[in-house]
Amino acid sequence: MQNCVRRKKNVTSNYVVTCKVYVFSVTNAERWMNNLDEQLHFEEIGPIVYRETLDHHNVVFHPENSTISYNSRRQLHFMSELNESGILNKTIIIPNTAVLAMAAKLQNSNSLVKWGYRAILSSSGDKVFVNTTIFNYLWNQTSPIIKSARKIVPFMVPLENIGALSVMYSDYNDRVNVRHGVQHGDNQFFMINSYRNRPTVPGYIPENGDCFASIVNSSEGALYQQNLDENSVIIYWRRTLCRAVPLYFERKVQRGPILGYEYVLPDSSYDRLTNVSEDCYKGQNDFLENGMTDMSKCYNGFPIAATSPHYYARNFTMANKISGMQPNREKHYSYTIAEPTLGIPIDQRARTQSNLVIPSLTGFSNDIQKFSNMILPMFWIEYHQNELPLRIINLIRIFNIVKDIQSYLPFVFYALFILLLLIALHKAWKIDSKYIQIPSVMIQEKCLQNNNNSELIKQ
Repeated sequence: MQNCVRRKKNVTSNYVVTCKVYVFSVTNAERWMNNLDEQLHFEEIGPIVYRETLDHHNVVFHPENSTISYNSRRQLHFMSELNESGILNKTIIIPNTAVLAMAAKLQNSNSLVKWGYRAILSSSGDKVFVNTTIFNYLWNQTSPIIKSARKIVPFMVPLENIGALSVMYSDYNDRVNVRHGVQHGDNQFFMINSYRNRPTVPGYIPENGDCFASIVNSSEGALYQQNLDENSVIIYWRRTLCRAVPLYFERKVQRGPILGYEYVLPDSSYDRLTNVSEDCYKGQNDFLENGMTDMSKCYNGFPIAATSPHYYARNFTMANKISGMQPNREKHYSYTIAEPTLGIPIDQRARTQSNLVIPSLTGFSNDIQKFSNMILPMFWIEYHQNELPLRIINLIRIFNIVKDIQSYLPFVFYALFILLLLIALHKAWKIDSKYIQIPSVMIQEKCLQNNNNSELIKQ
C-alpha cells in the first residue's frame, strides 16, 4: 500500500482570474461562396467575460518522495455585471465546424469512406455555414451530421455537443502530482511531476509511438519555482492549449509594494523545431506552418491548432484567403509577472486562439473543397490574473522584510539571549538576597526580645 498521509480534502484558490472570450463571425459568407469576394471576412465579437475558479481537492501528501497529489478542477462562471446585456443571445455566422472538421479528418481515407461521409452529409441537410447564437457556439453546439455519424460510426464522433467551452471544461478534473520539500530544490518547488498519472500531455502515449510531449517541471500558473532570476525559465502548462510553453525573462516591474519579474512567451514559441522527431506539435498530416501548434491530441483528433490571437507576429500562407485579423502586441502577447523569491504570480495574461486547420481536400463536394488549405479562426481567449488577496500581499511583505534583515538576525538573537540571561541572573540574585535577609531580621528581632526579657527579670 502506498505510504501517504491525507491532510486536506479541498484547497480553493483565492486568485481572481477572468476569462475573456472573443468569437469570430463571418460577414460575407454568401458573397465568398459565390466567388464575389476573394477573401472570407471575419469580425471579432466580444469579450464574453467569465470568472474562472480553480480548486484542488482530494489532496494527498506523499512523504516517501516529497510530492503532493490532488485533483485540479477549473470552472467558468458568467459575470453578468461585466458583459454587454444580451451578448450570449447575439447571432453569429460561423463555418460549420462539424462538417469541415470531419472532412479534414477523413481526407486520407479511401473513396468508400468519403462516399459514406457524403451520403451522411446529404441526408443531414447540413451546410458549410451555420447561423447560431454565441451561447450555443460556446456551450451547446451540435449539428444533424454529428447525430447521424454517432449512430453509424460512434468511435469517430465521441461527442455530440462540440460547444467550444463545453469541450474545454466539461471534463476539467485531472489528477496532478507535484514536487515539494527541500530535497527537490527551489527550482522544482511545486513543479508538475505527472498529469493524469503520466509525464506527458494527455493524448500523447509514447509507448504507442507518439512523441514524448513532456509536461514535467511545468506549472499550472498558480505558483512558480522559487528564487527566480533573469536566467530562469518558467514553463507554463495549460490543458486547453494542449502543451507546456516556456516563458523567458524580459524586465523587472513594480506592482504596488511588490517588485516582480516579467517573463514573456516568445513569438517563436509555436515554430517548427529543426529536429522533426522532437517536434510534438507539428501536426498529424502535413506539417503546420511556423506559429501554429497542434492541439488535435487533446480534442479527439480533430484538426485544431493554436496560434497567437489574430495571428500576431505571423503571416500564414493558409490565412491568405481570410481577412479581418488585427494583430496587436499589447492586446495579444502572453506574459506573467511573478514575485521572484516565492514564485507567486502577481499579474499574468495567457492569450491563445483556436483555429480549424483544413488541408487540401479531394473527393468531397465543391462547397467543402473551397475551404482547402485554409486556417479558420474560431475564437480566442485571454486568462487574466491581476489581483492578489490582501493576506498574500502581506505575506510577501513580511517575507521580504525578514529576508532583508536575515543577515543581522544571528546578532539580534545573540544580544537577545544575553539580555534574557542577565534578566534571569538578576531575578535569581534578588531571590537569594531575600532569603538571606529574612533570617537576619528574625535574629535581630529575637535578640531585642531577649534583651527586653532580661531587663524585666532584673527589675
